[in-house]
Amino acid sequence: MKTKGHVACMLSVAAVAFLLGSAAYAVNPVPTVTGPVHPQAVIPGHGNFILTVYGANFVSGAVVNWNGSPRSTTFVSARKLQGKILASDVAQPTAGYITVTNPAPGGGPSSSSYAIVEVHTPTKTVAPGPPHTYLLGDDPMLFLTPAPFHKAETLDLLGGGGSGNVYLLSGKGDGTFASKVVGRQYYNLYGCSHAVGDFNNDGKLDYIFPVGKFPNTASVEVRLGNGNGTFRTSGRFGKYMACPEVAVGDFNGDGNLDFVAADAQGTAYIFLGNGDGTFRHGATYGIPGGAFNPVVADFNGDGKLDLIIDSGKGIVLLLGNGDGTFQTPQTVFPKPEGCGFGVSLVVNDFNGDGKLDLAFCSGDGQIGVLLGNGNGTFKKPVYYHAGSNYSAWAFTAGDFNSDGKTDFIDWHFENGVRDRVFAILLGNGDGTFQPETAVHLPDNIEDLGIVSGDFNSDGLLDFVMLNAGVQVYTQK
Repeated sequence: MKTKGHVACMLSVAAVAFLLGSAAYAVNPVPTVTGPVHPQAVIPGHGNFILTVYGANFVSGAVVNWNGSPRSTTFVSARKLQGKILASDVAQPTAGYITVTNPAPGGGPSSSSYAIVEVHTPTKTVAPGPPHTYLLGDDPMLFLTPAPFHKAETLDLLGGGGSGNVYLLSGKGDGTFASKVVGRQYYNLYGCSHAVGDFNNDGKLDYIFPVGKFPNTASVEVRLGNGNGTFRTSGRFGKYMACPEVAVGDFNGDGNLDFVAADAQGTAYIFLGNGDGTFRHGATYGIPGGAFNPVVADFNGDGKLDLIIDSGKGIVLLLGNGDGTFQTPQTVFPKPEGCGFGVSLVVNDFNGDGKLDLAFCSGDGQIGVLLGNGNGTFKKPVYYHAGSNYSAWAFTAGDFNSDGKTDFIDWHFENGVRDRVFAILLGNGDGTFQPETAVHLPDNIEDLGIVSGDFNSDGLLDFVMLNAGVQVYTQK
């Protein structure tokens, strides 16, 4: 005969077994880092300091890494961490690449995203030296992705040429690169993009890109890295009537990276990762007016990844539920026509309040800035002149003079299409910007996009201009 105590003991054992079983299935998500960190620049010899890192999918036990090395970390929330950066990290001019690693089970490094701390004495403006030019294919390039494929502290460049090839430019650490073809059948140059991340959880960086033959349907191909600068195909996913643009994040928190593919027909397709480099189709969302330039970040401060998409009818926000689905798309701003070349939408924290802001380019030669309220809404835009009414221009954001404040750089036409101008709009650190100042570059530039990064790790942001190849400008 069983006593009450015996029954209670059995119930306790069963409860413990249930909890242990539940814990066995609990998985940590892959974290996402959304720059900039704070501070995003310090002077050499600064000494120890606390770095605040923003993003999404952070968990207790998450670690902030400086150039791949862990630093003492305090968990604040699912979107905020604080890491202790050492005096030895910033003793000399350098670039600190900031990633986050979540603990197992699941978890892993923020392989699809990073931020940069520039360690350099502030400068007055941008001062680029002569460019290193790489001619890749026989047609212009629009999209290029900087990522550390072979070394934690050195950026490489991944891009597609109109000839149908995908190129990896391996950084040598001094602002120069060695290029080689790593993929073929790139679908169509105009309107396509790449994304990177560790899709099979082997610690090696992979990439996804559109493939097909225009004007037939396109697919997204997954290329898994072998760790030596070569790649193998994992599979192709989806069929799209127009060349899709892609973005990566762990949307359902299962410890595997997922991706969104957005196409000009006005659809955003969610593909959920299986952790082995393959994906399954999840939800699909209609985006009125077309879907371009998807960006993955946490816009309402709940620590879950959301989506911002540029559509023909405005800037559209899809708040994430954290389970791989998103709420109904909502237009947060009826944006006018974009700038034609390069990315049309940039996410940053322009006023340093820890809430994500947006910048967009308009067809009338202006950069619009939408400061975020931190709850998925934005203040009214403020506009800054960045060219003429001609729509062919491009821009990007970053702290290009290492004063800790985010700036804009842009390329545009003046006087119709006669004069080509490269300029900087220095940030004031409060969400406002100074009038543009022209910066001398070699004559006859014609830019189809601008990509930033510290390619020689000297503590000053550099930039790449995309045209009939790539031109890498490192600051002096």
